[in-house]
Amino acid sequence: MKKSIAMLTAMCVVSAALAGCGSKPQDTTQATEQTAEQQEATEAAGSQSEDDNKNQEKNADVTIIVNGSVEQIEGSVNAPTALVISDGKIVYVGDDNGAMEYDTEGAEIIDAGKRTVMPTMTESHMHVSTAIQAKYEINLADIIEISEMQELIKEFVEANPELSVYCGAGWMVSAFENGSPTKDILDEVCPDKPMMLQEVDGHAYWVNSAALEALGIDKEFAKEYNDNYLENGGRIVVDANGEPTGHLKEAAGGIVDTLKPVYTVDEIKEALLEQQDWLAGIGFTSVFDAGILNMGQDTTDNYYTALSELAEDGLLRQKISGSFWFQPYDFDTWEEAESYLDGWLERSKELGKTDYYRINTIKIMSDQVLEEGTAYMSEGMYAEGVLKDGNIESNNIWSGKEWMMEKVMEYAGEHGLNLHIHQIGDAAATFALNELEKAVQVYPELKEGRVCFAHCQFIKEEDQKRMAELGVSAIVAPYWAVMDDYYWGVYLPLMSSQDALDSQYPMESLEKLGINVAFHSDYVVTQPDMGWLFYSAQTRVLPQKIYDIWYEGAEDYYYRTTDTTVSQLPEDNVEKLLIGPLKQWDQVLDFDQTLKAATINGAKTINRENEIGSIEVGKSADVMILNCNLRESNIEDMENVAPVRTIFEGETVYNAE
Repeated sequence: MKKSIAMLTAMCVVSAALAGCGSKPQDTTQATEQTAEQQEATEAAGSQSEDDNKNQEKNADVTIIVNGSVEQIEGSVNAPTALVISDGKIVYVGDDNGAMEYDTEGAEIIDAGKRTVMPTMTESHMHVSTAIQAKYEINLADIIEISEMQELIKEFVEANPELSVYCGAGWMVSAFENGSPTKDILDEVCPDKPMMLQEVDGHAYWVNSAALEALGIDKEFAKEYNDNYLENGGRIVVDANGEPTGHLKEAAGGIVDTLKPVYTVDEIKEALLEQQDWLAGIGFTSVFDAGILNMGQDTTDNYYTALSELAEDGLLRQKISGSFWFQPYDFDTWEEAESYLDGWLERSKELGKTDYYRINTIKIMSDQVLEEGTAYMSEGMYAEGVLKDGNIESNNIWSGKEWMMEKVMEYAGEHGLNLHIHQIGDAAATFALNELEKAVQVYPELKEGRVCFAHCQFIKEEDQKRMAELGVSAIVAPYWAVMDDYYWGVYLPLMSSQDALDSQYPMESLEKLGINVAFHSDYVVTQPDMGWLFYSAQTRVLPQKIYDIWYEGAEDYYYRTTDTTVSQLPEDNVEKLLIGPLKQWDQVLDFDQTLKAATINGAKTINRENEIGSIEVGKSADVMILNCNLRESNIEDMENVAPVRTIFEGETVYNAE
């Protein structure tokens, strides 16, 4: 029962890409063994030709792509087959004959083999700092067996005895009874040094006894903290005797910052460059950075410095739009809040001196997350007993400071900043839109694509209409708009009814209203994968390739189908749980909507639609060639779509062939 999309993407993307959309990923173990056996011979035989190819690509004045199926997204030429790149820009889009008129000495000519040529994609909400965790810390992503977690943790501890603390991320609430991890599980494999593991969605920490002791979190501390949870923005989970269990929810996770290791600027640069190469290999060359999570102040400062220096040194071969967070529980007065915002405004100018990295967005949390029972939902949505005191306002993190959100929105309007709003619960959407309606009366330019809702799990129909009226973009995750073990084991028990749960993740209804709908993975939450993204956006079903890996060995507990006539009632899913289509089925996107959401719509959320996101003359040559012709592929084959070549500003940054 290991969810290993990380292994799948890292090891199989090349084999899947070369084989085509209809092929299945090869066995990951076999792929690794073959690579190890052949590596030395391949390097010896191919190093010279590889260098020659790189030099040719680097020195070519012109790159000509012919014999393709060009998806312009918002272009004007009918059914083009070719494009020409010069000096990092697209200078021609049309037929092959017209493209070959640009052929000059030294030009690179690429035969696309009838496959799709399209803009590279925008990841509209991810945590770029995940690169640090992925390279240096324990990775529990996609593992739902506690014993497997313990085995992996033990291996990491034994391999790194010199570390004074152990950090990591990736655990999921579905792995634990009642969705709450406990310190004793970690104590069994790491009893003598602090261990702090971040939840996969970043909204909680799981720590061992040594960490609790080092942080001074005892029974008395927990009681005082929890008695003031609204001011603190989080909770420390305790047992029946009031003793901390090792589960720190929301802002309580920030308590661990003082113990976090410090990563140097050079260490962070190395991790970021590795992640950059990986993202290029899966088709993403522009991203919105949703912020760094609980890494400690020194590492946080080094992170921003690393990004800025990489950009200034010309090593950042992607376009990153950054943000800084605003949390209401961090401030008591507007004077304090405004001073913080002013400080960031100046700092963003210093950090963002190039077009490759710029900080132009205030990130706001309108609520928290459903799986922790901390989403701000309307009355009647939660099951009885979910809320600690039975009052839904206990989940309103802006309670008593509602005026402050309007002030932050006005600050963004005054200073030309974007607003990126985390929104899970329907009440959170209503609240944020109420405040935005007030702010746009003063700064109507906020309606011009400057505001985004990210995640969009629950939104009432009337609020969807208000989003359209206010020009709010919707950043959605088709990866999550599927029925999986979270649906049955985590979400359904929290909700008042299955009908209430099945109103989650609208997509098509937002499109129909003219809302700009873009895609995200929220990585580290989900590791982005183009095939998964395109398949689930059009089906609201988990792809077969992901199902096979996530639920390997668990055939007695789960079964998969794309059949919408199969019963989804809990009483009919007792012996085996359905992994099937997520209602509402009419919320799927069609093919062209999916293409736009992955490209030009994402570019709009980071104010770069005039630079990237479509194949048009004059735009940046951020394009990719896929392993198949998307329009000729059936939906079941689409789960294996991937780039075979990725080009950023005219330079090949990934080449599977």
